[in-house]
Amino acid sequence: MRRWYLIGLFVCLLTVPTMAQQVDFCGEVVPMERDFVSFRLMDVIKRNLRYQGYLPALRSKAEMYFPVIEPILQQYQVPLDFKYLPIVESGLTNATSPVGAQGVWQIMPGTAAELGLTVAGNYDERNHLIKATHAACRLIRMLHDQLQSWTLAAAAYNCGAGNISKNIRRQGSRDYYQLMLNNETAQYIYKIIAIKQLFESPELYLPGFGYNVFAKRDSKGSVFANPQTPPPGNIQDFNTIRINIGKKALPKQSSTVYTARLQTNAAFRDGELVSIHMLDNMQANGVYVGRNASLSGKGWIVSNRVYVDLGFGSAVVLCATDGKKGVPLDLLKTGGEVRLLSTDSHISTSLMNTRNGNVLADFSSSWSSSSSFK
Repeated sequence: MRRWYLIGLFVCLLTVPTMAQQVDFCGEVVPMERDFVSFRLMDVIKRNLRYQGYLPALRSKAEMYFPVIEPILQQYQVPLDFKYLPIVESGLTNATSPVGAQGVWQIMPGTAAELGLTVAGNYDERNHLIKATHAACRLIRMLHDQLQSWTLAAAAYNCGAGNISKNIRRQGSRDYYQLMLNNETAQYIYKIIAIKQLFESPELYLPGFGYNVFAKRDSKGSVFANPQTPPPGNIQDFNTIRINIGKKALPKQSSTVYTARLQTNAAFRDGELVSIHMLDNMQANGVYVGRNASLSGKGWIVSNRVYVDLGFGSAVVLCATDGKKGVPLDLLKTGGEVRLLSTDSHISTSLMNTRNGNVLADFSSSWSSSSSFK
């Protein structure tokens, strides 16, 4: 019975618009319409969810490391999704692999020398977060310049550009999700994307959350958090499927930010209602919400932040003023200003008199680097 329940959850992923809700890596769309891709990604995510007790500690560690890593990625014009690569490589520790890779970025000794890092005796710059991140960015840029794809560059970080190029020539495809690679590299991008999903959209994997990936929709798009009944018969092994679909560029979505005030709930518990008082006019999913109106939705705690389903699906996301999804649990004790990030493609700005209808670019916070990481 449990086996069929899990399969049912996986099958739901293929039919829900929220997951066609554009899973991407570095702006390159993950082809979730292919059965073997969606099943493999969900399998990796499911395995990570078994260790949910470890995820809060990993997120706390990332909060220290990411402010150092992100500005360096930006300096080299490397997409910020690469900040998740060292989590897969080392769990953000100065680990030593059996083959000699070292540090958060798991750089091999020979590669370190080529990238200008000093590896001598007791002094190893692969363990210096800032220097190693600069070196990793130089390597990633070189891999991208050679392969012309961030996804392939990440795969090459794992197994080498030569191996990726050889497989491209032999198999006649530049699509990572179609290439037949060694087992480690074949799962590598999926692991990075799984970490990204669990970090950036944890609410999508909470069973009680209204628009999670396991929810089904009716013809009008309303959401019911009930897994679908699995179909009869066996599901085809994703390793045997070959679909010739090329890489797609992620379409850009305009984002609008609205302001609201969070109402207090000092004793908040999972599944309780979270209420906000609108300070702007907002229109999303064809619904107009006026200034001074109140909205409520169930909230769920993930690593001391509360993720709230306000009933707009993924088109409207409640954020704190720091621009991060969800609101700090402590803010529910005091109340305060919050933001609603809308990516609804049908927003009509001419109908609204918003006070804070600025674009997402103005909503991002600046990162500060630190030299305390060795």
